[in-house]
Amino acid sequence: MPDTEPSDPREVVLRWTQAMTAHDLEAAVACFHPDYHDVTPNRPGQEFHGRERVRQNLAAIFEAVPNLRADLIRSVVDGDTVWMEWRMHGVRADGNPFDFAGVNLFGVRAQRLAWGRIYTHPVSAQGDIAAQLDRMTKGEPHGG
Repeated sequence: MPDTEPSDPREVVLRWTQAMTAHDLEAAVACFHPDYHDVTPNRPGQEFHGRERVRQNLAAIFEAVPNLRADLIRSVVDGDTVWMEWRMHGVRADGNPFDFAGVNLFGVRAQRLAWGRIYTHPVSAQGDIAAQLDRMTKGEPHGG
């Protein structure tokens, strides 16, 4: 793969989501730069570095969710940064649903994802807007 930047960095996230749905581990890992840096601002402590850790993470997901599907809903490019709204879903090998959605930001360098700020979370039914307002104003329930 040449080191020139693509005309649209969005192509990298398109390749990645397609590889995820195809369960093509090598193609998915190839979308990441060797010194990839991943940060999860909403979940401190889950930060990691390196394409080999990406490989481990994706291999575990592919094994756990045999029918995984990754859908790119929207994306916006700002220079070498891609903002993507997406959803990963399927059924885990144990029969339980797998459903994650959110927005991720990725920096693209040499046609690969060089860094990410990950805001993807499990999708769950947690009540109506009143319940959400209670969580926002009174805090998350503890011990549940």
